[in-house]
Amino acid sequence: MKLLHTADLHLGKVIHEHSLIEDQRNMLQTLLAALKDHSFNALVIAGDVYDRSIPQPDAVKLLGPFLGQLKKECPAVEVFLISGNHDSASRLGFGRELFAELGVHVGTEPEDACKPVVVTVGQEKTAFFMLPFLAAGSLKSVLTSEDGQEPAPLRSQSLLAREAAARLEKARREAIENGADNTALIAHLFASGGVSSQSERTFLGNAELIDIHLFSGFDYIAMGHLHTFQKVGEKAFYSGSPLAYSFSEAARGKVFLAVTLEKGKAPRVEPIPVTPLRKMTRLKGDFASFLRGDMTDESNAAAQASAADYLEITLTDTALIENPLSLLSRRFPYLLRIDQSAAINTRLRERTAVLKTAYAAHTHTMEKNGEDIVDDFSAFLGEMYGAKEAYAEELALFKDILLETEAEP
Repeated sequence: MKLLHTADLHLGKVIHEHSLIEDQRNMLQTLLAALKDHSFNALVIAGDVYDRSIPQPDAVKLLGPFLGQLKKECPAVEVFLISGNHDSASRLGFGRELFAELGVHVGTEPEDACKPVVVTVGQEKTAFFMLPFLAAGSLKSVLTSEDGQEPAPLRSQSLLAREAAARLEKARREAIENGADNTALIAHLFASGGVSSQSERTFLGNAELIDIHLFSGFDYIAMGHLHTFQKVGEKAFYSGSPLAYSFSEAARGKVFLAVTLEKGKAPRVEPIPVTPLRKMTRLKGDFASFLRGDMTDESNAAAQASAADYLEITLTDTALIENPLSLLSRRFPYLLRIDQSAAINTRLRERTAVLKTAYAAHTHTMEKNGEDIVDDFSAFLGEMYGAKEAYAEELALFKDILLETEAEP
C-alpha cells in the first residue's frame, strides 16, 4: 500500500487581507501531479480542508474540481478526508454516502470512526480508520456511571481521545482478525510534544493535548492540525500544511508525505517537497534603502530576488515611517506586512523618560511646598466620589502603583 499523506489545506485562507486562492489552486495541481507520478493507491487529507466552517465560494470551487479531475485521471486512487477543527463537519460531510461509492471517503462523525474502509492492493489489505476532530460532546463514555445513569458527554480533548482510542483499538483488532494486513488511522489531533506555529488555532491547557501512544497499535497514524512536518510517535507523523500560512513558517520547507505500508514492517515515510507559487520571505533593513534600492550589494540582491515573494519587511529605523506599506509596495507588489517595532520601542522609551522626568519634577515641587502626592490624589478622588469609603480601593491601587514607580531605577 502506497499512500500520499497531506493535511491542513485551509482552502480559502486569507493572510494580511490577501487571498491565497491562486496559490492553493497551484498547490492542488502539484498534489495531483505527485499522485500521478508516484503511482499512489490512496490520498489522505487529515483535516482542516477549509479555513472556515462556512467556506468562501471560491474555496468550495477549488475542492470539487480537484476531486473530479483526480478521479478522472487516477480512478484507482482511494481518497480519504476528515473534518478538522476549522471545518464544519455537517457541511463537509454533505453527500458522503454518495461520494463513498465513487471512492471518496469523508469522515466527519466520530461515532463512525470504528467503521474501517478496507483497500486491497495486490495480496495485502489495509484498513483505514477516520477520526475527525473531536468537538466537545461528540462522544460519550461506553461505560455507565455507578448509579446506572448515562454519563454526560465528554468535553476535553484528552478524555475524548481516550474514549476514541479504546473504541478504535477494539475495532483495529477486529479488522486484523477479519484479514487486514495493515491498519492506518487518520486523525486531527494536537499531540503532546508536537511543535506548533503561529498560523494554527491552538488550544489552551494540557487537557487539550493528546498522548499519541494511545493509538500505538496502528501501523501508521496520519496526523493533521500542526502545520510543521514532524514525527510525534514511532509511527505517527504530521505532514504539516502544504503551504506556509504565516511568516513564522517562512524558513520551513513544505512537503507531502509518501508512505509505504508492508505487512510486518515499519512504515516507510518519504517527504515530497512542495514548491509554492510564491514563497514567504522576511527581509530586514532601513526604509530608505528599501525605497531607493541602494542597500549593500548582498542585501539589495536578496531584496530584488524576493520581489515576487510574499514579503514581511522589518524596518530598523528608530523613527516611525508614515504609511510605509503603500510606499514600498511600488517596488514589492506582494509586500504584506511591515514591522516597525524598533521605532515603536524607541518612541515608548522616549515617552517613558519624559513621564519620569515630569513625575520627578512634580514630586519635587510638592515636597518643596510641603505637599504629599497621596493626599493630593485623595483630594482629587474626594471631589469625584465624595465620601472616602467610596474610593478606598482606587486610593489603595494608586499607592501600590506609586511604590512600584518609586522603586524603578
